[in-house]
Amino acid sequence: MSAHRGAEGPQAQTLGILLNRVAKAWRAELDRRLRPLGLTRVQWQALLMIARADHALTQRELAEGLDIGAPATVSLVDRMERDGLVERAAVPGDRRSKAVRATAASRRLLARIESTAGTLRRDIIGGLTREELAQLHALLAKAHARIEAVSTR
Repeated sequence: MSAHRGAEGPQAQTLGILLNRVAKAWRAELDRRLRPLGLTRVQWQALLMIARADHALTQRELAEGLDIGAPATVSLVDRMERDGLVERAAVPGDRRSKAVRATAASRRLLARIESTAGTLRRDIIGGLTREELAQLHALLAKAHARIEAVSTR
């Protein structure tokens, strides 16, 4: 029997639903815990993306990462810029693109967001052993690699 055949069954059929539910519940709980900061979900997600990026993100990269359209991204960045959370900067060599960077004010908020996210992450994975966490991570990474592989066919 192939590995492919061994993966079929009720658990395989509901895996995507379960992954979606876990991600949705995790996001909703983090959203609930961050509500006192006065940020919308898309705002704290944008701030986390900007902070964790290894380069200044363009508005296009931000839109792709947040899975929202260009007009919604422009409105989001406009609001966040108005609120002093981000600033736009020119992208060298590209007159039409704008990079989005965190401000000092948002970096203070980011520390609270990261702390809250870390507490939630520990609350969630606290019931797993190191081995279970390593196995879960490895399996999810493998599934992600398979998705990437089949989506390029």
